[in-house]
Parts: sequence; structure tokens; C-alpha cells
Amino acid sequence: MTLDEQIICHAKNEYPKESCGMIFDGAYIACDNVADNPTQTFRISRDDWQPADVIVHSHPQGQRYLSGADRKTQHKTRCDWWLAVTNDIKSWEIIKYRYAPLLRGRTFEYGKHDCYSLVEDAYMLCGIKLMSYKRKGEAQEIADNAFIVNFPKTGFYQVNLTDMQPGDVILTSIRGNANHASIYLGDEQVLHHPYGGLSRREGFCNVWHKSMHSVWRHKDWQSDMMTAIFNDLEATK
Repeated sequence: MTLDEQIICHAKNEYPKESCGMIFDGAYIACDNVADNPTQTFRISRDDWQPADVIVHSHPQGQRYLSGADRKTQHKTRCDWWLAVTNDIKSWEIIKYRYAPLLRGRTFEYGKHDCYSLVEDAYMLCGIKLMSYKRKGEAQEIADNAFIVNFPKTGFYQVNLTDMQPGDVILTSIRGNANHASIYLGDEQVLHHPYGGLSRREGFCNVWHKSMHSVWRHKDWQSDMMTAIFNDLEATK
């Protein structure tokens, strides 16, 4: 069997409990779920636990996104996590989430932990892969109007401010071209990573409105994807 087939076979055998396991050097190691409530969560015993390339578990109730507890533990393990997901036990899907730091509380590092990488990682948790384009330096990117040039290439299209919905990306500008991206969370709240600061959630105040450049929506965006972002934010409460 392929790796995916082994994972799904294990998940079916454990249903309705959550299955769990690890991947080492391309091999799947099935583990016992020793959690007190194994239909709602999972725990790998200390005897089975060791650093892995990938942590695998199932969501037998069909949740497609990593939970807040999942994200908190993934951040500790610093590795990719895979989900085996089903709604009816007959059909299964494996969703693969690469490791990314928690969305809130990141230290700024241009090209690695900045406003675009925050958007990229948040959308990854939602199941949307954005383009990782070559970074040329902040000043050059602003001069090149990089956001406006690259956003359509990675699936975004512009929408009116009056149509703004949670999950949309807001571009703001201090002087001319757009130079900052944030994710609209709804209720006048945004998630963003300001230059030189920590990534954070904060109010969309008058200053933001005055510096508004444009609003963008991804062609694959679905409203339930906000669950993935809010689950991550729950991990840093």
C-alpha cells in the first residue's frame, strides 16, 4: 500500500476514534490513541513518542482544518501535520499542512516573517497555496508595485471596499504604492505583521481607513475557511 493508503486504512480501523501515527523516513508508524476522549482528540503515549518527520491523525467528524490544540502542538513539534478526514467513513481525504509558526506573536524578519508570509501561511492553513515569489528588498518591492503585480498571478482579484468580507486581504499604502498586507477578520479587526513589530490582531481604526489602497479576494476562498485562522488565533490566547 502507498503511504496515504496505510494512513487511511488505519483511520478506518480506528473510526469513530481519532487515529494517530508518525512518519519516519517515508514509513508510516501507527500509534495507539491514549487520549481520555479519543473520539474528540488524540494523544500519543510517551513510549511511542519520538521526533518525527510528520505527525498524522484523523478527524472522523469531517473537520478539514487543524484545531487550536492541533496548532499549538504542531508549533511545539515543528514538523508537518497530516489530517485524514471523512464525513461518512466511506470516503477519505488526506490534507497535508506544512509547519508554519503560529500566526500571532511572530518576530519580524523581512522575507521570512513579514506581512506577506503571514498571509501566505494563513491561507495555507485554510487549504489555499499562494505563490512564493522572489523577494527583492522592501524598497524595491514597493517601487515595483509587487503586491499589485503578483496578487492576480496567485489567484486574487480586486473587490470594492463596500463588499469586504472576512478573509479578504487589505492592502494599505503610506506613500503611493501598496506596501502592507493584512487579513480582514470581520468586526473591524485585522490580522497583520507590521514592519519591525510582532504579528498581531488589532482594530481596523481610522488610520487604516485613511491608508487603504485596495481589497483583494482569492478565487478559491470559502467563508468556512475562517475557521482555520480563528483556530490558530485560539492557540495563542
